[in-house]
Amino acid sequence: MSDLAAVLRKNPNLSHLSDDEANSLIARCRDVTFSNGESVLTEGDPGESMVLLAEGKVLVKRGATTLAELGPGATIGEMALLDPAPRSASVVAKGPVRALELDREQLWSLLATGDSAAVKTLQGLSATVCARLGGVNTLVQEEVMRPQGNAFGRLWKKLRKK
Repeated sequence: MSDLAAVLRKNPNLSHLSDDEANSLIARCRDVTFSNGESVLTEGDPGESMVLLAEGKVLVKRGATTLAELGPGATIGEMALLDPAPRSASVVAKGPVRALELDREQLWSLLATGDSAAVKTLQGLSATVCARLGGVNTLVQEEVMRPQGNAFGRLWKKLRKK
């Protein structure tokens, strides 16, 4: 297994790829590099690709707020493979960064052929989306449950007792 395949498989959404599938997916990615402070993704830009960090670290930002610091094995912009909506955050290199970029057209082309690496990648991305949606649902439920004389909160309590 190549060093890049080992990094790719650090990502929980891609860890189930076989050695051959990981190397097949890597072969379809574009190798990209970024310098310290350089923009990797820009909030509001069209989302057309996912970036897998191979070396270095990045900061994920929304406006002036830093949301996360990510390192090798992390994927960024993965929603763009499923949804062409604008990027929801910016990502900036924190030092030198090497990454692999997979664009939506390439993934969908592979899916059309039944490529197992592409199918497993889509399964991993779907799991990520579902986990995020579950987290949002939990936050909404917790907010509705706050005791603020909120009618939705009272309704929710009643529904939970049934």
